[in-house]
Amino acid sequence: MKRHHLLATAALVLFTAPTLSLAQTPTPTAKVTEKGQVAQQDMTFANKAAISDMFEIQAGKLAQDQAKDQKVKQFGSHMVSDHTKTSDAMKEMAQKKSMALPTKLDSEHQQKLDKLRGMKGEQFDSAYMQGQVDAHQTAVSLFREEAQNGKDADLKRFAEQTLPTLEQHLRMARDQRPAVASAGGAAGGAAAQQGNSIEQMMGKDVYGENGNKLGDVADIILDAQSGKATQVILNRGGVLGIGAKQVALDYNLLRTDGDRVVARQVTEDQVKQMAEFKYDDNTVSLGKRNGDQNTGSTGGAANHSGMSGGAATSPTTNPDGTQTRNPQ
Repeated sequence: MKRHHLLATAALVLFTAPTLSLAQTPTPTAKVTEKGQVAQQDMTFANKAAISDMFEIQAGKLAQDQAKDQKVKQFGSHMVSDHTKTSDAMKEMAQKKSMALPTKLDSEHQQKLDKLRGMKGEQFDSAYMQGQVDAHQTAVSLFREEAQNGKDADLKRFAEQTLPTLEQHLRMARDQRPAVASAGGAAGGAAAQQGNSIEQMMGKDVYGENGNKLGDVADIILDAQSGKATQVILNRGGVLGIGAKQVALDYNLLRTDGDRVVARQVTEDQVKQMAEFKYDDNTVSLGKRNGDQNTGSTGGAANHSGMSGGAATSPTTNPDGTQTRNPQ
């Protein structure tokens, strides 16, 4: 009789235990190993992370209500779920460390949210997904900096645990953005105006905000539907092609400054750690649109198929995204 009772109890535990989704995002732990005054740079990180979570949760809820594309609605739901987890973990940690976190959005994020509230349908989808790429690019840089240089052991570990999720969000946003139908009217005019400026960016040197050269513009990736620039492909040096590679920077983080291009919130160390960009059959770029060519730092043209189309010293971009240099 006792044996039957144990089996029944085991069965009850088995069928009442919560099921775990295979795609479940790990929840960062809020374990606090020591108490003490939090350094200013760690406090700044915590404040920005808290605001980022609040914005993502509120913007995600708007996407659930106002988006037209079902995948955008699903993305918004995913953001609400994941950022609620990180927000709760941060609040728990802050309470144990007697840290006062922001309870409302700053003016910058509030303005972005108010702007989204005034949009619906395709216009909302386009603006929301573009904003998600920008927001997660910033968040990835913020969390990577804390993970590498944070002073507080708990906040540093929190950043390390959360960073892979944010990087996944950024990839999801970039993958989703080209599939979102572009808004008409003003957006179409903006795309045409942008087209005039991206041509002039080809071949220019790109610098970080500290003045260090990051590389030069080899190509510009375009949205397949709207034709707007989404990413800039950066040539990364190397000697005679050895160690050379191409990486992708978010177009909206770049601004032109005379003959140079400046990348906001991007450091040389971050660029070094970026994965090499790979072209595929679905890639739409300015180089491909202009006869399958792109411009390197020397001003010569390089063909994606590997055949030189300009100066003998210009870098050649192969179909797999790797580079070689033509002999002089």
